[in-house]
Amino acid sequence: MTKIQTRDMTTGSAQKRQLAIDLIFVGLAAVFFLLWAWQSSYMDGPDELMRYDIVNYLVEHWSLPRGDDPSIINPIWGFSYAFQPYIPHIFSALFIRIAKLFTEDMHVLIFAGRLASVFFGAGTVWFTIKIARKLLPAKADGWIFIFLVTFLPQMVYLNSYMNCESMAIFSTAVIVYSWIIGLERKWDMKSCIWLGVGLSLCALSYVTAYGFLLCSFFLFCLTILLCQDKKWDFKSMIQKGLVVLAVFLVLAGWWFIRNAFLYQGDFLGLTARDICGELHAQDAFKPSKHWTIKMSGVSASEALKMLFWEWKWHSDTFKSFIGIFKEMAVLIPTVCYTIYKIIFAVGILGCIIEIPKLLALRKDGKWLEKGFFNWFMILALIIPNVLNLYASYAIDYQPQGRYSMPMLIPLMYFTVYGITKLLDRFIKNKMANTVIKILICVIVLGISFVGFWSYRVACLSMN
Repeated sequence: MTKIQTRDMTTGSAQKRQLAIDLIFVGLAAVFFLLWAWQSSYMDGPDELMRYDIVNYLVEHWSLPRGDDPSIINPIWGFSYAFQPYIPHIFSALFIRIAKLFTEDMHVLIFAGRLASVFFGAGTVWFTIKIARKLLPAKADGWIFIFLVTFLPQMVYLNSYMNCESMAIFSTAVIVYSWIIGLERKWDMKSCIWLGVGLSLCALSYVTAYGFLLCSFFLFCLTILLCQDKKWDFKSMIQKGLVVLAVFLVLAGWWFIRNAFLYQGDFLGLTARDICGELHAQDAFKPSKHWTIKMSGVSASEALKMLFWEWKWHSDTFKSFIGIFKEMAVLIPTVCYTIYKIIFAVGILGCIIEIPKLLALRKDGKWLEKGFFNWFMILALIIPNVLNLYASYAIDYQPQGRYSMPMLIPLMYFTVYGITKLLDRFIKNKMANTVIKILICVIVLGISFVGFWSYRVACLSMN
């Protein structure tokens, strides 16, 4: 009994120590995001000025604006972002109202508004750590994943100005965590609630993350019907699904009901936004007249040729996924993009070598939950890029990596999986193996600081 008690105490002490380390790391990451957020008093983040119009309305009126409210309609595009969910801006308005109790300094107020993104970023880091502990139990492997997610320069930048992408990334981290514990716990009540929370956050964030809604539905249904002791248990699937749906309706349903009420049944607000733009936009920017590749009538093959070979959509999108700041104007040194290309290339190579194991759906006549998990992680990686590409083709040509950011968690998971499998296969010396993994973390952190310095120099030149 004494030995058991001693072992339990030792385990408890180790868990507390690990928790303390994790919290310190999240805190330091949040400080880093705060430093980025403080740098500039300008609305220099992509679309930040249009986002701030909503925040300012909330600060002044403390009520939710309609998308077609004249005070927030952009004079160029003729619409506002209030047709779509703007939950982060509600938090931004709250922080600004608190700040206004102490100061009217515009720099401080803008900084206060950016705190919402900082908090969503810190939340992403926290769930990234929880995901790493589950998916990558080897500590060094887990820390590579945590560093790659936390310190990607574009990820840090998104957590430093007013936007909805930071919440979208946070929602994907919550969803992936819910997938993991759902498969572990056979989709018990706790995991169903977590999934409902994650889906709600996703639906209320940004449309490029909506692929996770689709993936969650199929992963949830298939793993209950095929991977549990009782096969094709539709009753269990429906009962558990109703729990997820109830959470979703409570947390997110109100927004879409509100939209349907305000915009004649248009619960997504997309049609109402286009109508508003057609009425109020400058002539060249009206949806019916704004030039797009789709509108020009070129074939799909010609459109792809234009996007990839003539305009280098993939190259610009990749660079801005790694990090381009201030309205796509401030880049980091070329060597930084090259290093990330190498990291991703090695990760892809490792995954290709491990494909039979990585994507196996059946073994010994049984369906494998991990196989379903990996397949839907791949799908969740692909969908944001397809949506991003389609938007440049059909809506507005903007080769921006921020629209692909919902793939961050799946991308870094497969990258780390591939890298560590190669290292473990070819570097047998444990010390050398660990040193290389630590070096990867140091390089990733170093690139993030280079990004910070590039951004700081740009901000100082403007101020």
